[in-house]
Amino acid sequence: MKKPTYITTSIAYINASPHIGFLFELLSADVIARYAKLKGEEVFFVTGTDEHGNKVAAAARDKKQEPQQYADDVSEEFAKLKRQFNLDFDYFVRTTNPKHQAFVTEKWLQLQKAGVLEKRTYKGLYCTGCEAFKTAADVNNGKCAIHETALEEVEEENWFLILSDEIKQRIKNWIEASVFPGTRRSEVLNVLSSGAYDAVSVSRPKAKNPWGIEVPGEPEQVMYVWVDALFNYISALHINGKDKLWPADFQLVGKDILKFHAIIWPALLIVTGYELPKKLLVHGFINVDGKKMSKSLGNVVLPSQLLERYGVDGTRYLLLRQLNFYDDSNFVWSEFDAIYNGELANGLGNLVARVVGLARNFGLKTDSQATRLDQTGDLDFREELERVNGLIKETDRLITDNKLWVDLKGKRHLLEVAIHNLLIITRTLEPFVPATCDKIRIQLQELEVKPLFPRLN
Repeated sequence: MKKPTYITTSIAYINASPHIGFLFELLSADVIARYAKLKGEEVFFVTGTDEHGNKVAAAARDKKQEPQQYADDVSEEFAKLKRQFNLDFDYFVRTTNPKHQAFVTEKWLQLQKAGVLEKRTYKGLYCTGCEAFKTAADVNNGKCAIHETALEEVEEENWFLILSDEIKQRIKNWIEASVFPGTRRSEVLNVLSSGAYDAVSVSRPKAKNPWGIEVPGEPEQVMYVWVDALFNYISALHINGKDKLWPADFQLVGKDILKFHAIIWPALLIVTGYELPKKLLVHGFINVDGKKMSKSLGNVVLPSQLLERYGVDGTRYLLLRQLNFYDDSNFVWSEFDAIYNGELANGLGNLVARVVGLARNFGLKTDSQATRLDQTGDLDFREELERVNGLIKETDRLITDNKLWVDLKGKRHLLEVAIHNLLIITRTLEPFVPATCDKIRIQLQELEVKPLFPRLN
């Protein structure tokens, strides 16, 4: 019997409210999960929030809240995305959950017993934004290459995870087979071979980092937030009595956290006796009007803004239609508006109205079954939606060129073709815009036209 498909996203760091980058990752995973279910597979889909670390404690102080209260409030903002955007995940991780913390503590003891942890005094450049020490490759003019902020020189005594040559070779073999796309694979292989991650700091002094899970038997140290966070992918299964679902079939992460997931994570798994994930899918960044999203530039796009302008399925469609998964993408409001009007209001919405109206006028009852188009195997959602749009235009032309609204005499079979095409379109779009597809089927059965996507002014 085939193992149920296990899908994870990264867990969102709660030092800020949700933004479209995380929503895009969630929607991508949601489409993969819905495709699997359409094929009759059992699926377990997990997301959640990463709630420890200095940045969370600092954000709580700014809000004049205790860290736990702050974590409860912001985590709820992320959990609400499920309802707001019709996401089909099965479990929402919270790293402040005592069951998760107990699981991570047990794994730390396993690491210790395996002899891969070593106490060392370390001096290096530290980025508060990444909550990590930076290697030379991560530094640009004395600043963090990701956060573009000045680095702090820090000296402290921590526990280190030591990667032996054997562990590194196993990680290398896994990266070559399981990390996508190839550009990210090459990038992380270079980092692994550089030796920069031969020893990874996996604890922090509690005096400087009080908000975290204590190292067992050493209350003056807390676990590095990434050790805590990475084990969520298995603690989620353990908490739900689904341990046998590991290894994950698909793990989706952003390129900024690639090294954590493609070096530290497999090292932790190897030492604690787990298989490695089958696929690690790494997506790019989303810029806005050609610039990196940042609060200081005032160009952060919030999920609530998209929801208000485009609705649930409009947002789902546009993010997956307009943004690249593997490459960096550029968000432009005017381009999203143009696609909404062109492909949803004038395209799909207009075709549904035409087909349902013709079927009603000529008393043609419909059946809601049809074969769906094949799923793209490389997560090229844009290509999949491009093909759907080709069929929408082709079907629209069939109606127009044959003037089916004038007289169906001798042309009934053409209307049947149009209906069949619409059912294929609906089945193919189902993982992307599930609620809209339900509405289309109802309209075809009840022969009643209702607008799906009102045009934007």
